[in-house]
Amino acid sequence: MSGAHHFPTDYRQARANFLEAAQTARLGITSRVHPAATGRDGKTLFLDTATIGPRDASKALLMISATHGVEGYFGSGSQTGHLREGLAARVPQGVKLVILHALNPFGFSWDRRVNEDNADINRNFVDHENPPENKAYDLLADAIAPKDISPESVKASQARLRAYRDAHGDFKLQEAVSSGQYKHADGIYYGGKRRSWSAEMLEDVFREELAGVERLVAIDFHTGLGETGAAEMITEDLPGSPAYARAKKMWGDYVRSSEAGESLSAPLTGTVDSAIAKWMDGRELTFAALEVGTRPVPKVLAALRDDNWLHLHGDMSDPRAPAIKAAIRDAFYPETDEWKNSVWSHAVKMVSASLKALAE
Repeated sequence: MSGAHHFPTDYRQARANFLEAAQTARLGITSRVHPAATGRDGKTLFLDTATIGPRDASKALLMISATHGVEGYFGSGSQTGHLREGLAARVPQGVKLVILHALNPFGFSWDRRVNEDNADINRNFVDHENPPENKAYDLLADAIAPKDISPESVKASQARLRAYRDAHGDFKLQEAVSSGQYKHADGIYYGGKRRSWSAEMLEDVFREELAGVERLVAIDFHTGLGETGAAEMITEDLPGSPAYARAKKMWGDYVRSSEAGESLSAPLTGTVDSAIAKWMDGRELTFAALEVGTRPVPKVLAALRDDNWLHLHGDMSDPRAPAIKAAIRDAFYPETDEWKNSVWSHAVKMVSASLKALAE
C-alpha cells in the first residue's frame, strides 16, 4: 500500500495539500489564525478544520494532526492522503467527519515538538494554578535539558541519567523525563504555565463541531516511540473498562493502555485525551493516539535535548543549528519511502476500522 507521495516537505506544503484535498472533496473548511506566533518563514500560521456530514450528527470521527508540531508530517500526510483517496465518500450516513489540521502549527513550521512558549500541547490540559508535580524531573532537570551541550556537559548529564536508571529502572526514568512537568519552562515535556492557544482552539473546535455528539471516535496522530515503522494505538483507558473494550474491538491488537503499563508510553498528565473525555461529559468516547515508531529512544531524546538548547539557550546562527534542526526532524519524520508507506498502512487500517465501527 503506497502512501509516500501524500507526505509533505514542510508546514506550508502540508497546509496547501490539505486545503486542496479538502476543497476537492467538498468539505467545509474553517481556518483559525494564530494571533501571536509566525512560522519559520515569517508568515501567518493557521489551524484548519475540515468537516463533512450532518451538523447535528450524533456520531463523529475526529482526526488530529501536529499536536506535537514536528510530528505533523505523519498526521498531515495521513489526513491529506485519506481525503485524496476518497475518505469523505466513505463516511457512513449520519456520521460527521472532523479533521483538525495542525493543532500546533508553530511547532510544525519550526520543526519543534512544542509551541511558541516551549509548551507541550499534550501536557497542557491541567489546572495551571495547581499543576501536577514531577519530583523526579525536578531532581534531574539540568541533566535532562542541560543549558550547555558541549561534549563534556552531555557526558556528565548522561552519567546522571544512567545512575538514575540503574537505581530505579528504565521505565521510571522514562516516566521522570516524559510524563509532564510544570516547573521548568526551559526544559522538555513542559506543560506550560497557562492554557495555550492550541488548547483554546481545540475546545473551540469541539464546541463548534462536536458538542452535540453522543458517540465520538478520536485519533490523534503521533510519532517517535517504538520500532521504526511500527505502531500502537495508545489509550488512557484501563483494561476491563467499556472504552478499552470498544477500542480493542475496533483496533484489535494495536491497542495498548498507558495507564496499565501495556504501552511504550508512560502515563502522561494534561493530555488531549483527558481534555476531550472531560468535554464529552459521560458520553461515549473512544480515543487513541496512533503512535508510530521512528528512531531509537536515545536518539530521539538527544534530538529533543539539543533542539531545546538551541531555542532556549542557543541561537539559530550557531554553526551547530543546521545539524540540530536536521536531527529533530529525522527523529520524528524519517524521510524514506519505506517508513512513509509503513506508517501510511497503519493509518489506513485504523481509520477504516473507525468508520466501520461508527457504521454499526
